[in-house]
Amino acid sequence: MKVPKTSLFFLLVGILWVSLSSVVQAGEERIAELTVAVDSNDEIRVSAELIRWMNPGLSEDIENGIPKDLFYTIVLKKRIGGWFDEETTSKTIKHAIKYDVLKKQYLITTREGNTTQQKIAETRQEMMDLISKVNNVKMFIDKKLKTRHTYYVSVKAEMKASRLPFFLEYILFFIPVPELDTPWANSAPFYALETPP
Repeated sequence: MKVPKTSLFFLLVGILWVSLSSVVQAGEERIAELTVAVDSNDEIRVSAELIRWMNPGLSEDIENGIPKDLFYTIVLKKRIGGWFDEETTSKTIKHAIKYDVLKKQYLITTREGNTTQQKIAETRQEMMDLISKVNNVKMFIDKKLKTRHTYYVSVKAEMKASRLPFFLEYILFFIPVPELDTPWANSAPFYALETPP
């Protein structure tokens, strides 16, 4: 028995709609409380918070055991008047979240550069508290910051499923589907501190 092409088309559209439902629900998530501290050695530490990001669809996915990856991208930029700002350095922090349905625990694996840490959260609120904040993240700078230039830090967050169900991977292999994608948040501009002679 042959399946009509129109039925197959509507089936594929339905699967795509269900898989993208969490994207449709999203949109309120933002990076807030972005602060930058600079010391006399040009060491830069960045703090920020991801707010309004846990929607019911995302919560249900996690608690059904679907692993999720949350990425924070942090970029230090030098302001260049009348032109594109120059990216000086960047860093990515990845939180892999996996809910153990039997133990009723959240396993969070955090990777920052070459460092990996694992933590267990007993409640959803504890899990959210662990991954919703960027706390004093150190930015490594190859060259010394110049005192006459203006700098700022941009931060964004993105979440996607670690693994999609096989049939969705087969159909959507060409479409990256972020389940959470915040706009870039920019810090207040700052200058490098003068170093004593």
